[in-house]
Amino acid sequence: PTGPFRDALGRTLIRAGAYSGQAIDPMVFTDDNGQSYLYWGNGFMAAAELNNDMTSIKKETLTTLNPDKTFREGTYVFYRKGTYYFLWSENDSRDADYRVRYATATSPLGPLTIPKENLVIAKDTAAGIYGTGHNSILQIPGKDEWYIVFHRFDYPNGINMGRSAGYNREVCIDKMEFNPDGSIKQVVPTHKGIL
Repeated sequence: PTGPFRDALGRTLIRAGAYSGQAIDPMVFTDDNGQSYLYWGNGFMAAAELNNDMTSIKKETLTTLNPDKTFREGTYVFYRKGTYYFLWSENDSRDADYRVRYATATSPLGPLTIPKENLVIAKDTAAGIYGTGHNSILQIPGKDEWYIVFHRFDYPNGINMGRSAGYNREVCIDKMEFNPDGSIKQVVPTHKGIL
């Protein structure tokens, strides 16, 4: 996992300019049946099934998902108890209000349902925590125990750096919990989980 790495394809998997918006923040989700999906995009959320070679997409499955106007970048998908969860970052990583929202679906390719209350994690000004966005999710194997990993402005000085704070970040982890109906409880960021 520490490399060295080499370019096995000699080309990008998703070519710049092939789709609207920027082709950034790729994420692979593998479903319980072994089928893998690729998600990417800035300003739009694109998704497609990956072929078995994991280096090409099934173009006929290419889908543009439509979360809502809060979507900026950083799609992350996971599955829990019959529901697919789609998380994304709202705003810019240099913005103190960079935060995570979510939608759900019954399929890895949507369509998406956006809960009325869909904020996953956001700044906590009283604690001096800002810019809580671009996440991934960890599940403790064999347990219904979940954690959100995200980056935020460097504490405590990031908020004083202006837009440069987006380039001075730290990676953090906090527990994520669910309501009985499967909705995600909003996470209150803490100072405990700095990685």
